[in-house]
Amino acid sequence: MIAPFYKYGMFGDEMSLVVAFVTGIAFGFVLERAGFGNARVLAAQFYFRELRVFKVMFTAIITAMLGVYFLGRFGVLDVSLIYLTPTFLGPQIIGGLILGAGFIIGGYCPGTSCVSAATGRVDGMVFLAGMMGGLVGFAEIYPYIETYTKLTSLGQVTLAGLFDISYGFLVFAVVLMAFVAFLAAEWAEKLIGHKLPGPGDLTEPVRKLTPVRGFALGLTGLGVIALLAGSPYRTAFARIDTKQLALDAGSAAAGVEAAELADWIVQGRNDYLLIDVRDATAYAAYHIPGAMNVPLASLTPDFARRNERIVFYSDSEMQAAQAWFLLRSLGFPSAGMLAGGLDAWKNGVLYPLAPAEGSAPADQIAFAKRSAVAKFFGGAPRGAGSVSLETAAPALPQLKLPATTVAPDASRPVKKRKKEGC
Repeated sequence: MIAPFYKYGMFGDEMSLVVAFVTGIAFGFVLERAGFGNARVLAAQFYFRELRVFKVMFTAIITAMLGVYFLGRFGVLDVSLIYLTPTFLGPQIIGGLILGAGFIIGGYCPGTSCVSAATGRVDGMVFLAGMMGGLVGFAEIYPYIETYTKLTSLGQVTLAGLFDISYGFLVFAVVLMAFVAFLAAEWAEKLIGHKLPGPGDLTEPVRKLTPVRGFALGLTGLGVIALLAGSPYRTAFARIDTKQLALDAGSAAAGVEAAELADWIVQGRNDYLLIDVRDATAYAAYHIPGAMNVPLASLTPDFARRNERIVFYSDSEMQAAQAWFLLRSLGFPSAGMLAGGLDAWKNGVLYPLAPAEGSAPADQIAFAKRSAVAKFFGGAPRGAGSVSLETAAPALPQLKLPATTVAPDASRPVKKRKKEGC
């Protein structure tokens, strides 16, 4: 799960490094305390003698699943904002087999090898060095195997969506599977590993409610509740907080200036969606480079993922404002619009007006930059005292970026940008 805090500008590059460092230290500390920095402990699970890793991972999975489910069900968490890693079935199966073989042979997975190396274990350092070498080697051969790494693409799918089952049933099934797996793991440890029953075992031959049994029963009870509670995803019905919408509409975050948008395009940024909400005819006549055409009447709750940063525009601000209002009321937290619409784009980017003679040097420098940007987009600066665009009505340029943008099918969600998450 990846929260979009960084993407929404809640902290910058420096703070993201601090957050990553603190999180890594905490995660490594917990792994070492659990004994996962020892290759013997990790490898023992493949011989069914010590299944501590198996138990911890299953506990983490069901705890996170239940937590996310109920936070979403009670409206605390918008589950649709959670990033889903795209599925490439064949390559990921092959990668999983290679990772598993390396785990068995070396006794570590990538995370535990870092913990082991940090605590001074030589085998962990060797494993980590091999992992780094493998990453470098993969980067070198990737251009030759890129096509194969993208075979059998299923997109961003979930088990519930793939098999058309309810999310509550899936949660219950995973919890039930974990409960059975814990019992089987303890049975294997006793039979194969000759482990004596302990006070924390579910199969402990004592007829009393131990803390471990209480925890297991609590998770199972939550699984049963999830079975009956329905989907954790928000519905298509909007809940409008008029006060918050009014505050958002009046904030600077609701609008993107034409010059700022032009800079994003020139820089090649891909962390936003630029949406033209006019009809197809107007879009074909002229549109801002990189924009996709999704007419206002075609906007649906699933036209894009809710964690996308979206910028709407139209001829003026009217249609864009309607699209902004609709998407914000449907729970899109980072929707915005082009301030001034296409009129501002034409006047400020395509055909900027030169400053008067004798103007300040700073104005001359700023105009020189605007002139260069105008030429990039196929426009041209206007001299001081030129007639307005409404009178001159110059022909609008048609500029195509290297990656041609095609208007999406409004019946399907817009694909996520690559390089999103890990």
